[in-house]
Amino acid sequence: MSRPVTSLKIDTSVKSIILLTLPISMAKLIPELNYLFNAAFLGHLGSKELALAGITGVYYLVFASIGYGLNNALLSLMSRKAGEENRNAIFVNLWHGVLLGWILASVFSIVTWTSIKPIMSWAGIEGDSVIMAGDYLHIRIIGLFFLYTLQMQNSFLITIQKTRYLIVIAIVQSVANIALDYGMIFGHLGFPALGFNGAAYASVISEFIGMVTVMLVIFSLKITRNYRIRANFSISYRRIAMVFKVGYPLMLQLALGTASWWVFFILVSRNYTNEEQAVSQAMRNLFGLGGVFSWAFGSSTNTILSNLIGQKRHEEIFVVIRKLLIVSLSGMGVLTILLNIFPGLFFGLFGQPDHFVTAGTGTLRVVSLAMLFTSVGVIWLNGIIATGHTKIVLATEALGITVYLLFVWITIEVMQYPLEIGWMCEWAYWLVMIIPSYLYLKYGNWRKDITY
Repeated sequence: MSRPVTSLKIDTSVKSIILLTLPISMAKLIPELNYLFNAAFLGHLGSKELALAGITGVYYLVFASIGYGLNNALLSLMSRKAGEENRNAIFVNLWHGVLLGWILASVFSIVTWTSIKPIMSWAGIEGDSVIMAGDYLHIRIIGLFFLYTLQMQNSFLITIQKTRYLIVIAIVQSVANIALDYGMIFGHLGFPALGFNGAAYASVISEFIGMVTVMLVIFSLKITRNYRIRANFSISYRRIAMVFKVGYPLMLQLALGTASWWVFFILVSRNYTNEEQAVSQAMRNLFGLGGVFSWAFGSSTNTILSNLIGQKRHEEIFVVIRKLLIVSLSGMGVLTILLNIFPGLFFGLFGQPDHFVTAGTGTLRVVSLAMLFTSVGVIWLNGIIATGHTKIVLATEALGITVYLLFVWITIEVMQYPLEIGWMCEWAYWLVMIIPSYLYLKYGNWRKDITY
């Protein structure tokens, strides 16, 4: 008697949405807590190291976001095939996405190894800070190979609705990262004290451990037997080109978005004190922490809507989006309320003097409201991604980035307003992203079929 084959068609009830999203949130939360601990450890080295963690972290995040854009496109492709019950095509898309990720990681590593120090000098970083940041990024950039592979395999697990395993993978990676950070930065657990560069080595090794862990999880699922998915490792350059065609608008969109954030941090480094730069680094960690939940709901939006489109159930799209918005805003609302009631608990993590809380509280108020805007905008944006019309996403991003850069240039570089005014750029950006995304899904011609 043959085993029953698990259905890949998705359930759209609120309970199922929460059960799909919570493990994704936890899987994204644990690495963000890593970044938070990483910044906290570096903060104990000094405010200079904490400030440099902002610049180097956002630089790496530019390339990580390109992988996330490719990953979003791949998730849409695989989820569409899951809705169609075209099982073998799921793995084919995964494999060619990984190959494309390795090609991109090679290019970005070469660019960083050859150009990062001149880029830092051009950006206005001075003295030994250029050497510190450059040496750190020479090491850190290697992690892209492991990060891209890890991200795309996680999307495979989301596609086949095995998100609970994401938590296990994230815990393994995070425990490794925190232990390695502690050991390599300060010289504990038998490691030499590597200081600032220790954080880079720790991050790369933990990403490798995460990649291996997710490989073992997928192998343990016996996908050929249990899901009737054949692991085909043949290479099709046409398939790589197709994945790139669908993914490049999202890769470019997220790269531009993150690069604009890097511009923001460059302007902060040129116009504010080390303490204010450290506050911005803390806000980057906070924004990343809040973004865990927002982008988890974004992944769920992409997965669920792509699956529904594969089943030709277009009429359910807005009902599902409404459910996602209610749950996402409720969770983010609780988090932002707690942050505003107890700001000292958050700022106390960074090992700075007591006045650091006073210096950062106003900016925290601004960022917490931006987190609410983000929780709405990410869902509408991923609704467009699910339709496959990724060029619309890129056009929306171009508009948002234009507004964002004008805002930060005027408020920080020209007018030199207080730091919390500069951080209001996130309000402007997300409002610009939300409105066109809603209008396109409401009135656009997205129901037109796209051949993947």
